[in-house]
Amino acid sequence: MEPDKNKEPEKKKENIQDKPEKWIDKAEEFIDDTAEKIHKSDTYRKADKSVEKATKNVFRKAGILWGKSERYFKTQGNKKDSK
Repeated sequence: MEPDKNKEPEKKKENIQDKPEKWIDKAEEFIDDTAEKIHKSDTYRKADKSVEKATKNVFRKAGILWGKSERYFKTQGNKKDSK
């Protein structure tokens, strides 16, 4: 009877150690499923399009300002040379 008692705590220890791994696996599956649902949603698509549009506008305006600053510094360099 004594050997049976010794085997039971070992099994419990193994189960306790396996639980966190099982929880991690379940959490990862849940996160993956939820992320997939979000990516397929219409709201996500609309938000993605609006962010893309806003990003393009920002970069266009930045390009315009970059061009203006280059022209400004080129004309300033020419004015200094002529003095």
